[in-house]
Amino acid sequence: MKKLLSFTLFCCALATISSCSKSINDVPANQTATLARTGSQTARAASTPDVTSALTSHNWVYYEYFSNFSDPATTLVWKTNRTSNALNLARNVVHYNTDGTYWEYDQNGTYYYGTWSLLNNQTQVHVTNNAGGAFTSTIQLLDSSRYEWLDVAGSAYGVMVPQNQAIDTTGGRLQLLTSKTWVYKEYFTGFDQPVPSLVWKSNKANSTLNLAQNVVKFNTDGTYWEYDQNGIYYYGNWYFLNNQTQVQVHNNVGGTFTSIIQLLTTDRYEWLDINGNTYGEMTPQ
Repeated sequence: MKKLLSFTLFCCALATISSCSKSINDVPANQTATLARTGSQTARAASTPDVTSALTSHNWVYYEYFSNFSDPATTLVWKTNRTSNALNLARNVVHYNTDGTYWEYDQNGTYYYGTWSLLNNQTQVHVTNNAGGAFTSTIQLLDSSRYEWLDVAGSAYGVMVPQNQAIDTTGGRLQLLTSKTWVYKEYFTGFDQPVPSLVWKSNKANSTLNLAQNVVKFNTDGTYWEYDQNGIYYYGNWYFLNNQTQVQVHNNVGGTFTSIIQLLTTDRYEWLDINGNTYGEMTPQ
């Protein structure tokens, strides 16, 4: 994939991370009762079953966290499979209850609780906690497996997934890789640096690269094809290497690209180039 793959919070800040994340089980009964008296009626009235059921169905933890999201030079400050993040959000977890209450643990293990409600035709989530913190974010994506939000200032962007999320790898890596046509959701450069750069995200209007046209298909016979960001068509062969932990591609113009599989499931393919610099997140077209 010469052209396709080789071109080369906190919830707002530390204070607002405690308004949108951290884990364990349920809010103690005395706190739940207090919250129910103080703020859940508004939240219940504003919520609808679809949005509410998706938001309240899990304990949410961070998969990724970005700063300066509204700027072209957006930076990745937390990703769950990186060892040298600028922030450590491994302990953050948040749970929204159907009665309009919520609880969370922040990155320091501090416990917060409070109320949440939906705003602006249920496109935004507003949280108020027991320490006087308030946070409003705009929902970018919300379903049973992913919750993405952008703070109203346009700076902090969180990608959250269910705690202890089950990963579906049914069929093995050959079937998983070849059964889909893959497109980019996110693309990073400088992934081996302390703060990587997000250069493409499909819902980010000012990405420094435009990968909207990029697409790749791996075939079971060892051939592949792709279109790069300029709409140029390539084809060639691909191989698994190192016990199916790596993918190598050779294309028709002599390009060779080797990547390390970071995640390969029924709905997601993430890879890191062999040099550790570029990282791609792909989903089925």
